[in-house]
Amino acid sequence: MIQSKKLLIIFLLVPVIALATLTAYKKSIVTFGREVILPISGYDPRDLLSGHYLIYRVDYGIETVCDHKFTPGEPAYLCLTPRMFSFFPTHNCDLEIIGACNNSRFEAGIEKFYVPQEKALELEKLIQSKKAGIKIAVTPDGKAQVKDLLIDGKPWTEMIAKEEK
Repeated sequence: MIQSKKLLIIFLLVPVIALATLTAYKKSIVTFGREVILPISGYDPRDLLSGHYLIYRVDYGIETVCDHKFTPGEPAYLCLTPRMFSFFPTHNCDLEIIGACNNSRFEAGIEKFYVPQEKALELEKLIQSKKAGIKIAVTPDGKAQVKDLLIDGKPWTEMIAKEEK
């Protein structure tokens, strides 16, 4: 009986510890990563909003990204300073994002942003009608995390509040 209670406690604690570890990892990227602002555009006007996530295309400022034969999921390296793309780690890059090429697009896990359901449609209209961007944090090892969604250079929460007045 006592052993089964110990096992139950262990089985309940494992997911909680895993979730706490993941949250701490993501928070460390946001806290210690270098801030960069990148422009975005709607990915598919018919399905820009998927569930509670706003899905968009990130403009990295490079024309030739994922443009030749590649293995899906193969690591890819996008250097932001100076702007260049490679399937191999670059040694002369000051700020690099590690991702992968999927369907001829570079994906680094920053292509969607969670939005509250009640603000989703209003936010989708703002993104389609105004200049939108994302503020990301990039760590020295190339991990990137979205910090905020920007509309005309301001946080989306300010823009929604402004539209409601």
